[in-house]
Amino acid sequence: MSEGQGRLWEPTFNRCIKVRQQDQSITSDSGVLLLREVDHSLGLIRDLAGQLADPRDQEAVRYRLTELLRQRIYGLSLGYHAQDDLDRVAHDPAMKMAVWDRPGEQVLEERLASQPSHSRLLEILSGPKDNLEALRRALPVWVLRHQRAAKDQASMRGTLDIDSFPIIVHGQQAGGAYNGYYKDTIYHPLAASFSAGGDYDGPRLGEGFVHAILRKGNAAPAAGAVRFILTAMKRCQGLARSLDVRFDASFTVGPIMDPLTDQGVRFVGRLRNNGILDKLAEPHLRRLPGRPPKEGYEYVIELGSYQIESWRHAQRLLLVIVDRPDAKTGQLQLLPDYFFLVTNWPQTQRSGQDLLAHYRRRGTFEDRFAEFNGAIGPNLSSPAFAENEATFLLSLLTFNLGGILRSEMEAATGSGWDLGRMVGSVLKAGGKVVRSGRRLLLDVAAAVAPLWRGLLERIRHWRKPQARMPKPRPWVPAPAHAHLGVVLRM
Repeated sequence: MSEGQGRLWEPTFNRCIKVRQQDQSITSDSGVLLLREVDHSLGLIRDLAGQLADPRDQEAVRYRLTELLRQRIYGLSLGYHAQDDLDRVAHDPAMKMAVWDRPGEQVLEERLASQPSHSRLLEILSGPKDNLEALRRALPVWVLRHQRAAKDQASMRGTLDIDSFPIIVHGQQAGGAYNGYYKDTIYHPLAASFSAGGDYDGPRLGEGFVHAILRKGNAAPAAGAVRFILTAMKRCQGLARSLDVRFDASFTVGPIMDPLTDQGVRFVGRLRNNGILDKLAEPHLRRLPGRPPKEGYEYVIELGSYQIESWRHAQRLLLVIVDRPDAKTGQLQLLPDYFFLVTNWPQTQRSGQDLLAHYRRRGTFEDRFAEFNGAIGPNLSSPAFAENEATFLLSLLTFNLGGILRSEMEAATGSGWDLGRMVGSVLKAGGKVVRSGRRLLLDVAAAVAPLWRGLLERIRHWRKPQARMPKPRPWVPAPAHAHLGVVLRM
C-alpha cells in the first residue's frame, strides 16, 4: 500500500475498502461557486477592492486585491478561520475557479495566495486609514445591493439594533484587556444591524450588519455610542424611508438619549430598575381577583413622562408586567416579574403593546452575535490593533455575504436556515472537476442539487446591474519558493 500507487488507507474493519489519494480535481467546497455567483452578480468585492489603496507595484503583482479578498472572505464563509488554512485551500479546484479574476480554464493551473500573502493583505487594509473606512462603508452597501436586487425598493420602515459584544483574545494583542463583566480578556466591539420593519424572523431581504467599530476590551458598553448611532443612521438612509433604533439598558442614559431626541431619532430601550422605579411599579403589581388564565398575564402600563436630573429631555416610561406560571408546577410566582421600557415615541404613533412587541423582536438580533462567533469565528490574533479591526470587518462582510445566501435559501425552501446549516448542507458540497475540451465541468453530489437549483432560481430573478467579466491579463508566474502542491505545516 505505497503512496506511489495512490493508496492512503485500508480500514481494518473491512478489508474490502481501499481509500486512495486522488488528484487535485476533487473538492469538498463546491459551494464556493455559489458565493462567487452572488458576489459577481452584485459586484460586491470587485467594487470594494476598487476603493482600496494598494501601495504595491501593480506590474509585479500576482494576486490582486480582488483575488486576495475573495480568497479570504470565501474561506471564512466555509469555516477556514486561520490564515494557515488558506495554504491548504489554495490548491482546492473549486476555490481556484471561484477566486481567480481571469476567464478560461487556466484558472486551475496554479495555486492561490499563501498565508504570508494574506498577512500582507492585512497590512494593506490596516495601513491607510481610508482602507479601514472603505471596509466599514461596504457593510451597508452590501446589504443595500441585496435589498435592491431582490425587490428594487427601500423598506417603508427599518430598525437599527445597537449593541456591544465580547470577542475573546489570547496573547498580547494591542487593545485586548480584561473585562470584569465578562471575566475574560477581550475586545469589546460595537455593532449595528439593520432589519426591515424591525423583524428578523420575517422576510430577511436587506438584513445584516451595517456599521461596526472594534474597541479596547475595557471600553464601557456605550462608549462612543452617540456618534456611532448617528453615523449608522446616515449610512443606512437608502435602506428604509424611516429608521428607528433599539438598544438595551446599557444605552438608556441621558448622554445618549438626549442627543438622539435632539436629532429626532426615535428609539426604544430597556431601563434598569432602581428604587424610584420600583415604587412607581408597586401599585400595579396587585393581581386581579379571580382565577388567573392558564397562560398567565402580560400587559403594558403607561407611566407617563419620566425624567431624572441627568436627562435634559423627559421620556415616555412603560411598565411591562409579566406574570407567567412556573413551567413545572403551573403555579404563579409570589410576585409577578416586571421591567421598564423608555422611549421617545409618542403614544399617538405607537402604543405601549406595539412597542413591547417591537422591542422583543430584538432578541433575534442578539442571537446573531452567537451565530457570528460560531459560524465565522473572527480570529483576532494579530499583534496590531488595526490589523485585528481589518479582520473583524472582513468577518462581518463575510456574515453579510452568507446572510444573502441564507435569506434567499429561506425564501426558496420556506424553512428556517442558520449559517452553520448553510455551510454544512449547501456550501460544503463534494464535487469533482472534469476538463471537457476548453470547458471545466464540476460534478457535484446529487444531494445538494435541489437546494442549489432553488437558490439559483432566486438569484436569476434579481434585478442587478450588468455584471462585468474579468479582463484578461498575463499570468505572473509563481515565485520559485511557492509550493505547487499541498504541504502540511507541523
